[in-house]
Amino acid sequence: MKQAVIIGAGNIGRGFIGQIMSEAGYETCFVDVSEKIVGELNARHEYPLEIVRTGASTRLTIKNVRAVNGNDREAAQRVIADCDICVTCVGAKAIRFIIPNLAGGIKLRYAETKRPFNLLICENLMDADVYIRSLLEPELTADELASVGLVETSVGRMVPIPDPELAKIDPLLVRAEEYAVLPCDRDAFKGDVPEIRNVIPVSPFRFVIERKLYLHNMGHATCAYLGMYKGYEYISEAIADPEIRVIVREAMTESAVALAKRFNMPFDELIEHTNDLIRRFGNTSLGDTCARVGADIPRKLAKSDRLTGGSLSVTEAGGHPAYIAAGAAAALAKYTAENGGTAADVFTELTDVTDGEYRAYVLALYEVFAAGAALTDVIAAADALLYEANR
Repeated sequence: MKQAVIIGAGNIGRGFIGQIMSEAGYETCFVDVSEKIVGELNARHEYPLEIVRTGASTRLTIKNVRAVNGNDREAAQRVIADCDICVTCVGAKAIRFIIPNLAGGIKLRYAETKRPFNLLICENLMDADVYIRSLLEPELTADELASVGLVETSVGRMVPIPDPELAKIDPLLVRAEEYAVLPCDRDAFKGDVPEIRNVIPVSPFRFVIERKLYLHNMGHATCAYLGMYKGYEYISEAIADPEIRVIVREAMTESAVALAKRFNMPFDELIEHTNDLIRRFGNTSLGDTCARVGADIPRKLAKSDRLTGGSLSVTEAGGHPAYIAAGAAAALAKYTAENGGTAADVFTELTDVTDGEYRAYVLALYEVFAAGAALTDVIAAADALLYEANR
């Protein structure tokens, strides 16, 4: 049986990648540092996955699984060296901690077989392949590194953090939405491209990455910050609010226009993708929270990430990102309220953007949020900015 290694047995690892590998006929070994999760996987060799949509659910059993503890370096490096495909889904902040096991496994594999090693990178991080390569370079020889395919993917499935009460009943249970397609960078593979159902090799891949980050993630984050501003707990509640829905849709449309222009892609397809995403945000059975989606504001306001990167993409295409700036302003207002500092200084620190239209828009809209105004006032202010820009 083919062997897959998934580094990270969290919500994406178990809630998305584990299903893909199981359905493709792989035996899957998770590498994780949670003793409880590792122990449960090894005791049962299967786990439940609940596919949910509003008002309905389907229970799947993901079979042929086992696990090793990432703190057991010898065992972790051995399974990495022997696998047919490896996947990382640990979260952007944790990537550096998996490098010793990853590099050790690659070294072992190269010494024994010199077989190519392909790593599917399932992280919400722009240029994740470049980042991982920079971490591997000091650990590997040039020949070892040349055998490694760092394959970016676009993780579109929404998998919230498991409900703590459900986790008490079954620590392995994960809930996820139905969407289960994983586009990946065809050109990054070393050797043959594996045929795995629902893993879709795409070339060129940059459009897919930017669509995910600047359309899906940006819209999701905007919904979260507006939801928290109005006191909603769940994303599904926030997107059902007509005022939030208007701002989110306008922000996503700004990005869709820019993506269509920059990549010469059909605008109507991007708008239909936007419509589908907004409907998926409304999945009440997911129980996804605004706090989870809006966590780590410094990363999400960073220059290459969803809000700032999306806005700069719009500017590059000749547009005016007033509504994406509204999402960024809501994030900035929350961050400064919790951490202090002036809006202008904090914005510069988090985004590295010191001038331009996007900065002016965010700081103007920040004042509306800081005053505790209604979202109708935010909409009016964003419309006024667009009116002036298009005069």
